[in-house]
Parts: sequence; structure tokens; C-alpha cells
Amino acid sequence: MLTLRFLWSWTKITTLTLLALVIEHAVLTGFWGFALAVTITAVVWLAVTVGLYREWRAHGTGYRHEVSEWVTPRPDRRL
Repeated sequence: MLTLRFLWSWTKITTLTLLALVIEHAVLTGFWGFALAVTITAVVWLAVTVGLYREWRAHGTGYRHEVSEWVTPRPDRRL
């Protein structure tokens, strides 16, 4: 289930990235402006993809977010 959720998130991000590239190509007529926009879009897509992958791997190896740990202090830790 986790893998399907990861793939669905990645598919949505990739589709939005491709849509952004099509819009950039239609709006920006100059080569260097288009190249800059494509580079920024690709870097953002890569950062989101790496973040999704790291989150997927962390959950796959058993890591779970524990919000309650921040709310109630653990007795074995000193402040």
C-alpha cells in the first residue's frame, strides 16, 4: 500500500511538472528564459522526488512519526 501511495504521489508531481513545462514552452518565447524556467522546474521536481523517495524508504524500514513524543516529554531525556 505504501508503494502505491508513493507511486501515485510521484505520478501527480511528474504530471504537474510536465504540465508546467508545456505552459512554460507556450508562454516563454526566448531560449534563455525558457532554459532558466526549465532548469528551475527540473530542480524543484528533483528535490520533491528525492524527498518523496527518502520518506518512502524511511517508512519502508519501519520509521514512524511520533508526534506524541514532542507533546509529552520522555522521562529518559533531560531538558
